[in-house]
Amino acid sequence: MLKGFGGPKPFVGLHIAGEIPRDDYVSFFLRAAFYAKQKDFSPEYGYVQGIDPATMPVTQNVTYFNSMNYIVFEGGNRFYIGDGYDNGFGAYGGGTLQAIFNKVKREYDYGTIDMSKYQLPQGEELQGSIFSLSFGLNGGLKYTFSGYGTAYFETGVSYVLNAVTSNNTAAGASNLYSPLMFTFGLGFRKEFY
Repeated sequence: MLKGFGGPKPFVGLHIAGEIPRDDYVSFFLRAAFYAKQKDFSPEYGYVQGIDPATMPVTQNVTYFNSMNYIVFEGGNRFYIGDGYDNGFGAYGGGTLQAIFNKVKREYDYGTIDMSKYQLPQGEELQGSIFSLSFGLNGGLKYTFSGYGTAYFETGVSYVLNAVTSNNTAAGASNLYSPLMFTFGLGFRKEFY
């Protein structure tokens, strides 16, 4: 799960990761996480305009909802305490760097408006994207079952250093987007040696 600070509800998804131990107490990891689209439940307001300037009324108000997903690529170091990377019960923590991609969509509710006579304002786009770079901290608990693998639970916090939006549609997703994010993960790791 990924929860943006002040966001309406958490994004739910899955991750796949690889971890390379340098020794029993230090490792390097890479992860790709995919969080499903979430729709903003508070409507925004816009308008449509007549294709023909003689259309009456020439403009009509409409509502729209933004939706957004997250794709996160992450890497960093982990430092283990307790039984270490390979054995038994342990805890870990470390720093991360993240590249975050968000796809934003705008969904209009035209109601009873005859859209054969109206159009969105010139230059209005229905999709946009956000690219962000962030840094953070993560930590977790793990238990290694000898010969089977490792079950783990982890949590993290990250802060966006720089975000670039592709257009006004992406910039308008402020109810769903937050520069401060909290993550929670549960998983199973299988060793290949």
